[in-house]
Amino acid sequence: MRKYGQALKKILLVSSSRSFLERNMSLLKGEGFHLVTAQSGAEAVQLQKEHLFDLVLSDLHLLDMGGDVLSKTLRKDETAKDLAIILICYDNAEERARIATSGADAKIIRPAKPEQILETVGSLLDMQIGRPKRVMFTVKVKGKKGEAEFDCISIDISNTGILLETEYPLVIGDRIGCTFTLPGAGQIETEGDVVRSVKILDSTYKYGLQFVGLSFSSRKDIQNYVASVRNKVPTTYMVSASMTV
Repeated sequence: MRKYGQALKKILLVSSSRSFLERNMSLLKGEGFHLVTAQSGAEAVQLQKEHLFDLVLSDLHLLDMGGDVLSKTLRKDETAKDLAIILICYDNAEERARIATSGADAKIIRPAKPEQILETVGSLLDMQIGRPKRVMFTVKVKGKKGEAEFDCISIDISNTGILLETEYPLVIGDRIGCTFTLPGAGQIETEGDVVRSVKILDSTYKYGLQFVGLSFSSRKDIQNYVASVRNKVPTTYMVSASMTV
Protein backbone atom coordinates (compact mmCIF):
# COMPACT_ATOMS: atom_id res chain seq x y z
CA MET A 1 0.00 0.00 0.00
CA ARG A 2 1.23 3.49 -0.80
CA LYS A 3 1.82 5.84 2.13
CA TYR A 4 0.11 9.03 1.01
CA GLY A 5 1.80 12.19 2.14
CA GLN A 6 5.35 10.80 2.02
CA ALA A 7 5.85 12.20 -1.49
CA LEU A 8 3.95 13.99 -4.20
CA LYS A 9 1.42 11.73 -5.82
CA LYS A 10 2.24 11.08 -9.48
CA ILE A 11 -0.55 11.41 -12.04
CA LEU A 12 -0.38 10.67 -15.75
CA LEU A 13 -2.75 12.63 -18.00
CA VAL A 14 -3.47 11.01 -21.36
CA SER A 15 -5.21 12.75 -24.26
CA SER A 16 -4.68 13.63 -27.90
CA SER A 17 -6.10 17.09 -27.08
CA ARG A 18 -3.53 19.65 -25.97
CA SER A 19 -6.24 21.80 -24.37
CA PHE A 20 -7.40 18.81 -22.30
CA LEU A 21 -3.85 18.26 -21.05
CA GLU A 22 -3.17 21.93 -20.30
CA ARG A 23 -6.49 22.47 -18.53
CA ASN A 24 -6.13 19.46 -16.24
CA MET A 25 -2.42 20.02 -15.66
CA SER A 26 -3.30 23.43 -14.25
CA LEU A 27 -6.17 22.05 -12.15
CA LEU A 28 -4.25 19.17 -10.55
CA LYS A 29 -0.94 20.97 -10.10
CA GLY A 30 -2.83 23.43 -7.97
CA GLU A 31 -3.56 20.54 -5.59
CA GLY A 32 0.11 19.63 -5.21
CA PHE A 33 0.40 16.65 -7.57
CA HIS A 34 3.33 15.78 -9.82
CA LEU A 35 1.93 15.68 -13.37
CA VAL A 36 3.20 13.98 -16.53
CA THR A 37 1.35 14.01 -19.88
CA ALA A 38 1.06 11.62 -22.80
CA GLN A 39 -0.66 12.19 -26.16
CA SER A 40 -1.08 8.51 -27.10
CA GLY A 41 -1.78 5.19 -25.48
CA ALA A 42 1.60 3.78 -26.49
CA GLU A 43 3.40 6.72 -24.90
CA ALA A 44 1.32 6.27 -21.74
CA VAL A 45 2.28 2.58 -21.45
CA GLN A 46 5.98 3.43 -21.76
CA LEU A 47 5.75 6.28 -19.24
CA GLN A 48 4.02 4.03 -16.71
CA LYS A 49 6.93 1.58 -16.90
CA GLU A 50 9.37 4.42 -16.24
CA HIS A 51 7.50 6.34 -13.53
CA LEU A 52 5.07 3.91 -11.82
CA PHE A 53 2.27 6.44 -11.43
CA ASP A 54 -0.30 6.48 -8.64
CA LEU A 55 -3.15 7.39 -11.00
CA VAL A 56 -3.90 7.67 -14.73
CA LEU A 57 -6.56 10.08 -15.99
CA SER A 58 -7.25 9.34 -19.65
CA ASP A 59 -9.59 10.38 -22.41
CA LEU A 60 -11.54 7.43 -23.80
CA HIS A 61 -10.80 8.72 -27.31
CA LEU A 62 -7.11 8.52 -28.26
CA LEU A 63 -5.56 8.52 -31.72
CA ASP A 64 -3.80 5.16 -31.49
CA MET A 65 -6.01 3.16 -29.12
CA GLY A 66 -9.05 3.70 -26.96
CA GLY A 67 -8.66 4.62 -23.31
CA ASP A 68 -10.38 1.32 -22.53
CA VAL A 69 -7.67 -0.57 -24.43
CA LEU A 70 -5.04 1.45 -22.60
CA SER A 71 -6.61 0.50 -19.27
CA LYS A 72 -6.67 -3.20 -20.16
CA THR A 73 -3.03 -3.01 -21.30
CA LEU A 74 -1.90 -1.34 -18.08
CA ARG A 75 -3.78 -3.90 -15.98
CA LYS A 76 -1.67 -6.70 -17.49
CA ASP A 77 1.48 -5.23 -15.94
CA GLU A 78 2.22 -6.54 -12.44
CA THR A 79 3.73 -3.17 -11.46
CA ALA A 80 0.39 -1.47 -12.19
CA LYS A 81 -1.81 -3.68 -9.99
CA ASP A 82 -2.38 -0.79 -7.53
CA LEU A 83 -2.68 1.87 -10.23
CA ALA A 84 -5.90 3.91 -10.12
CA ILE A 85 -7.41 4.56 -13.56
CA ILE A 86 -10.07 7.12 -14.48
CA LEU A 87 -11.57 7.37 -17.97
CA ILE A 88 -13.43 10.39 -19.35
CA CYS A 89 -16.23 9.68 -21.82
CA TYR A 90 -19.56 10.83 -23.20
CA ASP A 91 -22.81 9.72 -21.59
CA ASN A 92 -24.03 7.09 -24.04
CA ALA A 93 -24.58 3.34 -23.84
CA GLU A 94 -21.71 2.41 -26.17
CA GLU A 95 -19.08 4.32 -24.21
CA ARG A 96 -20.40 3.21 -20.82
CA ALA A 97 -20.21 -0.39 -22.04
CA ARG A 98 -16.59 0.06 -23.15
CA ILE A 99 -15.62 1.45 -19.77
CA ALA A 100 -17.48 -1.28 -17.89
CA THR A 101 -15.16 -3.92 -19.36
CA SER A 102 -11.98 -1.82 -19.30
CA GLY A 103 -10.78 -2.49 -15.77
CA ALA A 104 -10.88 1.24 -14.96
CA ASP A 105 -11.74 2.28 -11.41
CA ALA A 106 -13.99 5.21 -12.30
CA LYS A 107 -15.47 7.21 -15.15
CA ILE A 108 -16.20 10.91 -15.54
CA ILE A 109 -18.88 12.07 -17.95
CA ARG A 110 -18.23 14.97 -20.32
CA PRO A 111 -18.33 17.88 -19.85
CA ALA A 112 -16.00 17.08 -16.95
CA LYS A 113 -16.41 19.64 -14.18
CA PRO A 114 -13.26 20.58 -12.21
CA GLU A 115 -14.86 19.73 -8.87
CA GLN A 116 -15.87 16.30 -10.18
CA ILE A 117 -12.33 15.58 -11.33
CA LEU A 118 -10.93 16.60 -7.94
CA GLU A 119 -13.60 14.55 -6.12
CA THR A 120 -12.88 11.41 -8.13
CA VAL A 121 -9.10 11.73 -7.99
CA GLY A 122 -9.20 12.45 -4.26
CA SER A 123 -11.52 9.51 -3.63
CA LEU A 124 -9.34 7.02 -5.48
CA LEU A 125 -6.16 8.27 -3.83
CA ASP A 126 -7.94 8.25 -0.46
CA MET A 127 -7.26 11.94 0.08
CA GLN A 128 -9.42 14.97 0.90
CA ILE A 129 -9.03 17.09 -2.26
CA GLY A 130 -11.88 19.47 -2.94
CA ARG A 131 -14.27 16.74 -1.76
CA PRO A 132 -17.74 17.56 -0.48
CA LYS A 133 -18.22 16.86 3.22
CA ARG A 134 -19.37 13.32 3.89
CA VAL A 135 -20.92 11.82 6.99
CA MET A 136 -21.38 8.26 8.16
CA PHE A 137 -24.78 7.12 6.96
CA THR A 138 -25.35 3.47 7.82
CA VAL A 139 -28.31 2.33 5.72
CA LYS A 140 -29.70 -0.99 4.57
CA VAL A 141 -30.17 -0.92 0.80
CA LYS A 142 -32.38 -3.21 -1.26
CA GLY A 143 -31.16 -3.26 -4.85
CA LYS A 144 -32.57 -4.73 -8.00
CA LYS A 145 -30.80 -5.57 -11.24
CA GLY A 146 -33.22 -6.95 -13.77
CA GLU A 147 -35.22 -9.55 -11.81
CA ALA A 148 -32.45 -10.13 -9.25
CA GLU A 149 -32.61 -8.38 -5.90
CA PHE A 150 -29.59 -7.81 -3.70
CA ASP A 151 -28.72 -6.30 -0.33
CA CYS A 152 -26.28 -3.47 0.32
CA ILE A 153 -25.11 -1.33 3.19
CA SER A 154 -24.38 2.33 2.58
CA ILE A 155 -21.20 3.55 4.27
CA ASP A 156 -21.56 7.31 3.93
CA ILE A 157 -23.42 10.04 2.08
CA SER A 158 -22.66 13.46 0.64
CA ASN A 159 -24.56 15.88 -1.58
CA THR A 160 -23.03 14.13 -4.62
CA GLY A 161 -23.59 10.44 -3.81
CA ILE A 162 -23.34 7.49 -1.45
CA LEU A 163 -20.89 4.65 -0.89
CA LEU A 164 -22.38 1.15 -1.06
CA GLU A 165 -20.94 -2.12 0.25
CA THR A 166 -22.29 -5.38 -1.18
CA GLU A 167 -21.41 -8.85 -2.41
CA TYR A 168 -23.57 -8.35 -5.50
CA PRO A 169 -21.45 -7.73 -8.63
CA LEU A 170 -21.90 -4.32 -10.23
CA VAL A 171 -19.74 -2.62 -12.83
CA ILE A 172 -18.71 0.97 -13.44
CA GLY A 173 -21.37 2.57 -15.59
CA ASP A 174 -24.36 0.78 -14.04
CA ARG A 175 -27.18 3.19 -13.31
CA ILE A 176 -29.09 2.52 -10.09
CA GLY A 177 -32.45 3.90 -9.06
CA CYS A 178 -32.45 4.91 -5.38
CA THR A 179 -35.17 5.79 -2.91
CA PHE A 180 -34.35 6.61 0.70
CA THR A 181 -35.60 8.72 3.58
CA LEU A 182 -33.66 11.41 5.42
CA PRO A 183 -34.82 12.40 8.89
CA GLY A 184 -36.66 15.68 8.70
CA ALA A 185 -36.60 15.70 4.90
CA GLY A 186 -38.84 12.85 3.87
CA GLN A 187 -38.30 10.60 0.85
CA ILE A 188 -35.53 11.22 -1.66
CA GLU A 189 -35.82 9.70 -5.14
CA THR A 190 -32.95 9.85 -7.62
CA GLU A 191 -30.77 7.81 -9.92
CA GLY A 192 -27.07 7.17 -9.55
CA ASP A 193 -24.16 5.91 -11.64
CA VAL A 194 -21.57 3.48 -10.31
CA VAL A 195 -18.39 5.53 -10.76
CA ARG A 196 -16.01 3.69 -8.45
CA SER A 197 -15.40 0.05 -7.54
CA VAL A 198 -13.02 -1.22 -4.86
CA LYS A 199 -12.69 -4.85 -3.77
CA ILE A 200 -12.37 -5.03 0.02
CA LEU A 201 -12.80 -8.77 0.66
CA ASP A 202 -12.85 -11.93 -1.46
CA SER A 203 -16.52 -11.42 -2.33
CA THR A 204 -17.34 -7.92 -1.09
CA TYR A 205 -17.02 -4.63 -2.95
CA LYS A 206 -17.45 -0.95 -2.22
CA TYR A 207 -19.18 0.99 -4.97
CA GLY A 208 -19.18 4.76 -5.24
CA LEU A 209 -22.60 5.85 -6.48
CA GLN A 210 -22.82 9.33 -7.97
CA PHE A 211 -26.27 10.89 -7.97
CA VAL A 212 -27.74 11.70 -11.39
CA GLY A 213 -30.61 14.15 -11.86
CA LEU A 214 -30.88 14.98 -8.16
CA SER A 215 -33.38 17.82 -7.80
CA PHE A 216 -32.35 21.11 -6.26
CA SER A 217 -34.65 20.58 -3.27
CA SER A 218 -33.34 17.04 -2.67
CA ARG A 219 -29.74 18.21 -2.94
CA LYS A 220 -30.50 20.95 -0.41
CA ASP A 221 -32.12 18.42 1.92
CA ILE A 222 -29.02 16.21 1.75
CA GLN A 223 -26.69 19.15 2.33
CA ASN A 224 -28.73 20.18 5.38
CA TYR A 225 -28.74 16.61 6.68
CA VAL A 226 -24.96 16.26 6.25
CA ALA A 227 -24.43 19.53 8.10
CA SER A 228 -26.81 18.54 10.91
CA VAL A 229 -25.37 15.10 11.68
CA ARG A 230 -21.67 15.83 11.24
CA ASN A 231 -19.85 14.80 14.42
CA LYS A 232 -22.88 12.83 15.61
CA VAL A 233 -23.29 9.06 15.95
CA PRO A 234 -24.71 7.59 12.70
CA THR A 235 -28.20 6.10 12.68
CA THR A 236 -29.56 3.25 10.56
CA TYR A 237 -32.21 4.01 7.94
CA MET A 238 -33.83 2.02 5.17
CA VAL A 239 -33.00 2.58 1.49
CA SER A 240 -34.28 0.85 -1.63
CA ALA A 241 -32.37 0.73 -4.92
CA SER A 242 -33.09 -0.68 -8.36
CA MET A 243 -31.20 -1.06 -11.62
CA THR A 244 -32.33 1.30 -14.38
CA VAL A 245 -32.34 -0.72 -17.60
